[in-house]
Amino acid sequence: MRIVLAIALPLAAALLQSAVVPFISIGGARPNLPFLVAGSWSLAAGAGEGVWWAFIGGLAADLLSGGPLGAFAVAALPPVAALGLGERPAPRPTPVLVGASFLTAAAFAAGALYALALSIAGIPGPEPTDLAIQIGGGAIFTGILAIATYPIARWTSRRTEKQASF
Repeated sequence: MRIVLAIALPLAAALLQSAVVPFISIGGARPNLPFLVAGSWSLAAGAGEGVWWAFIGGLAADLLSGGPLGAFAVAALPPVAALGLGERPAPRPTPVLVGASFLTAAAFAAGALYALALSIAGIPGPEPTDLAIQIGGGAIFTGILAIATYPIARWTSRRTEKQASF
């Protein structure tokens, strides 16, 4: 079951990122759905699984966006790994608002790494003000959505662990 989730959810997030997210932009800020699901899962299930989610979702997002292949995945891996440090199940799960705050900070780091990757690839970026809105606003947007997604990931992780032990 967890393998199915590790493939289906990051791919669905990447599809939604390319098909729906452009229409829900607020002032130029857009959430990062592949990062959101990978980061939420990393907090809930640990870095070992979260980085695979980030890799799959990142490659799918790169393929759908037409950007340099691997840039999104490479930018997402370090922050997602940092979110899941300390394998799960933890004695006490991370509180929802703390987890959402961690996800916001990690989304900011992933956005900055992505901008750096595009710069290294020679792809011109937006003006500094627009870049700050995209990275900072996108991180806040992603963090707000994490208030809903992280508890779902935490519940799903516990539920699928119990099924795997039978």
